[in-house]
Amino acid sequence: MPHFRASVPRDARRPGFTLVELLVVIAIIGVLVALLLPAVQAAREAARRTQCVNNLKQMALGLQNFHDVKNRFPSSHQLGQTWYSGFQRDPAPGGMNPSTGLPSEGAFMSWSLAIAPYMELNTVSDAFNVNAWPWFQTMAGGKIVNGITSKVYGCPSDIRSGLVYRGPGEEAALTSYLGVSGRNQFRESPALGQDGMLFVNSGLNMSAVLDGTSNTVVIGERPPSSNLYYGWMWAGAGDYPYFGAADVVLGVHERAMSPGAAPDFFRKGAVIDPSDAHRYHFWALHPGGGNWAFVDGSVRFIGYTAAGPENMTNPTVLQRLATRASGEVVGNF
Repeated sequence: MPHFRASVPRDARRPGFTLVELLVVIAIIGVLVALLLPAVQAAREAARRTQCVNNLKQMALGLQNFHDVKNRFPSSHQLGQTWYSGFQRDPAPGGMNPSTGLPSEGAFMSWSLAIAPYMELNTVSDAFNVNAWPWFQTMAGGKIVNGITSKVYGCPSDIRSGLVYRGPGEEAALTSYLGVSGRNQFRESPALGQDGMLFVNSGLNMSAVLDGTSNTVVIGERPPSSNLYYGWMWAGAGDYPYFGAADVVLGVHERAMSPGAAPDFFRKGAVIDPSDAHRYHFWALHPGGGNWAFVDGSVRFIGYTAAGPENMTNPTVLQRLATRASGEVVGNF
């Protein structure tokens, strides 16, 4: 029986899409991507915020472990009692080294460094020499100790976390988290600050937290400044009088350099900030507010609506949370 092979005419064309159909398909894909993108971005931000919460929980636990060993919380950093100015501060809680004239626990070395041994960062804490100025200390191979980075001290939403400030002969790793000094850095009237948990030469224990450990914030978010000169992780001074404000610690109504200066407050900041105007207030790169660690080890998100300008007659929610023994009722936030 003869076998016939099916043949296809040479001029037959395969069916395809018209230009209009292609444009319609492209438009549909574009709409779907536009609808999906916000959901993807929201999911990514949720993951970053969760990691930020975990970082703060580790730091809060580190503070508690430090307290268990020392029976007090660390200072924001330590200075001599009469260094640089006559502004009030307590003596360094660990005393002064008579040989070096420096605080026995190190000059300008921050609370972040103090809790490093309790966060499996012994390599960093062991590398610092508390009997020398911290800025120019080096390790074997010439690496500057103050420039060692650590992911746990950087918010994943912060594009500058993990960066290092580099100046003439010095380096400083940057952090997204500052200790809370209370309302501000000054004890003098009219400021009456140093009423939080971490401030220059502080050495408070749990018994000082009369407002309750679940009602007192101890760490908040504040990205490094645009010029990378504020927000140093392991050791920092801040501006005059070098009480660490804007560098390793901050008040929720911080006053820059003088107790008579107008206070700033927790509000939205900006990454592009040529004048570094946002360095003197807490803010975060999460939408609507930031994460805060409390003395009891909990971490909660606080929106900007819980803050505002300083009001001594009717304190804001965050103002009440920042003080350790004001006796104010916090309420919902």
